[in-house]
Amino acid sequence: AVLFKDMTRTRRTCTVCGKSALYRCKYCGDTLCKEHLAPEMHWCVGLEAYKRDLETRGTSAIPFEIPPEQKVFGRDKSSYKKKPLGIFSGNFSFLLLFLISGSFVVQLLVPAYTEYFKLVPALVTARPWTLVTHIFLHGSFEHFFFNMLFFVFFGPVLERKIGSSKFLLIFFLSGIVAGLGWSLTAVSPVVGASGALSGVFATLAVLMPRMKVYLFFFIPLEMWLTVILFALIDFALMGSGDMIAHTAHLSGLFFGLFAGMLLKGTTTRV
Repeated sequence: AVLFKDMTRTRRTCTVCGKSALYRCKYCGDTLCKEHLAPEMHWCVGLEAYKRDLETRGTSAIPFEIPPEQKVFGRDKSSYKKKPLGIFSGNFSFLLLFLISGSFVVQLLVPAYTEYFKLVPALVTARPWTLVTHIFLHGSFEHFFFNMLFFVFFGPVLERKIGSSKFLLIFFLSGIVAGLGWSLTAVSPVVGASGALSGVFATLAVLMPRMKVYLFFFIPLEMWLTVILFALIDFALMGSGDMIAHTAHLSGLFFGLFAGMLLKGTTTRV
């Protein structure tokens, strides 16, 4: 068994299905129900370390090897810092969704708002804040709707997987890198969260490659294959004049792949 029983009094939910969880994975930290105990059932990012334990010892860490009443992830409880309490604790993806939605409403009411905060490649050195603010703007209702639909599907999953602070860092750095990539390859102004979301999607694909997604809501594909498909489409349509910032998507996606590999490497070194 790769898990130890979580005997703490705090109620926890399974990171895969949301049911009540009694176990925590030794290798990735996920809280899990009995159905998703096995590493392959929760797309464990510490799968390689688990396999190494099987090869060297013939078994992984046995249940109760690390008593939760004494240690939390190998640390004494006295040195463990509790997460800050608050309505948005662990739900920053939904906070971002709220802020981006509010920003779109302001765009509709105050046209000058978009002009001041959109990313203009020729002005990026004079207006560096637009590398961040362009993420909160959208060009139309369709643009806003589909980006937020994508966000709802994948943002909360990644936040649960890696924690709020790392999720926010990846989201904003992906958006900034996407803006820089666009500024180096184009001259037209750009708005939208697509670059940041590409980074979120790519990071999740590295950490949970076997996770199933449904293309067009009915074609099942694993995450790793979906990322490759999206990248190929963006490559093929670069320079097509279709009003989509393909280089921004690709820049955010490549940063997300890099971030995912860093996170996976750090997690597996246990």
